[in-house]
Amino acid sequence: MSCPRCYCAAVMLHDGRVLIIGGKNNTNSNLATTEILDLVSGTSSPGPNMNISRRGASAVLLPEDGQVLVIGGRGINGADLATTEVLDVAGNTTSAGPKLGITRSFCVAVKLPEDRILVIGGLSDN
Repeated sequence: MSCPRCYCAAVMLHDGRVLIIGGKNNTNSNLATTEILDLVSGTSSPGPNMNISRRGASAVLLPEDGQVLVIGGRGINGADLATTEVLDVAGNTTSAGPKLGITRSFCVAVKLPEDRILVIGGLSDN
C-alpha cells in the first residue's frame, strides 16, 4: 500500500481485488484516500478519494458493478459521522449517499436480500 493505515474498511470487489478505504495514518491523521489491492499481482493502485476523511467506517459492496457504500466513521474533528458516500471504483468517482438516522463509527454493516443494508452497533455521539 502507498501509506500505512489502521482503522480502515476493506471490501472485496466483484473482480477479486480489494478496496481499502480511509483509516488513520502513522501521523494520526484521518485519510480520505482509497487503494485497490490486486491480490494476484501483489500491487496496489489509487482508488476514488472520499469527500470526507474518515476512520472507523464500515463499507459494503453494492449490486451495481464496482460501487461501494461507505458508512459513518469518525471525522477529522473526532466526531462520529452520520454521512455515507458511494464510491464508484470503475468510474473513479465519489458521491454523497443517504444520511444515517444517527452518527456511527466502528459499526458493522451487512448487505441483506432485496438490496437492503443493516447497520449494527458501533459508537455514536448521539
